[in-house]
Amino acid sequence: MNSHLIIPLKKSVGKILHITDTHLFADDENTLLGVKTNASFAAVIDNIKKRAEHFDLIVATGDFVQDGSQAAYLRFAQTIKQFMAPCVWLAGNHDIHENMQYIFKQQGLPENKIVLLGEKWLIIMLNSQVVGETYGELSKQQLAFLTASLQKYPDRFAMVFLHHHPLMSNCDWLDKHSLINHVEFINLINQLPQIKGVGWGHIHQITQQRLPHCLAFSTPSTCVQFKPLSRDFSVANDAPGWRVIELRPEGHVDTAVYNLENNLFEPDLSQNGY
Repeated sequence: MNSHLIIPLKKSVGKILHITDTHLFADDENTLLGVKTNASFAAVIDNIKKRAEHFDLIVATGDFVQDGSQAAYLRFAQTIKQFMAPCVWLAGNHDIHENMQYIFKQQGLPENKIVLLGEKWLIIMLNSQVVGETYGELSKQQLAFLTASLQKYPDRFAMVFLHHHPLMSNCDWLDKHSLINHVEFINLINQLPQIKGVGWGHIHQITQQRLPHCLAFSTPSTCVQFKPLSRDFSVANDAPGWRVIELRPEGHVDTAVYNLENNLFEPDLSQNGY
């Protein structure tokens, strides 16, 4: 069983900052689809800090860097450490695990995939990365890890995070790069009422759906967003964003998405891929 991170709560409600798909570079001048991702990430962090919210935990769900460099991972780690809350993390399809793990360990970002948040909540981090592929998959080991974690802490509500989307986005091109065993995963989730929330990144857009006993949602990127309901690759003009998740002691999940106001990070809408 993976070692766990224990986080006491100062209040009855646990508060999580969800950050995803930062796509950073070693060079500040490099862009993704016309957006300087280092600058958009910095702007998101500055905006969150100005809101002066207390977070008990930060969850980062992959695609940290675009160029694979240790320097870009270092940028993420040093920036996110401006918050007092610990940051747990997962790999995305763009991530080079060796560089990510080396830098994050060096910088003290916990690698724990189980978090005991207060007395009522269990956070489970699932690795959906398939090395060398854009799509994702939860291995038999990851699915077993999920069920074993729930069995070990049967008196806790659970919030699960992964990188790839287990529910279709209704963007034809994006859904070719989904979690390929999404049906198996969702069927499992629906059999486990202990799970009250499932969150992911990867699709660079906001989605939210109610499953029989849990809330399932995606969080926007801190850089470029993809246009919803598009057949072919299409970029949206939506601003960089993040999500705040509140976990209540009775098992309820409240969540809201925030975007930069006065967006200075308009993408190149003419791009047809990256």
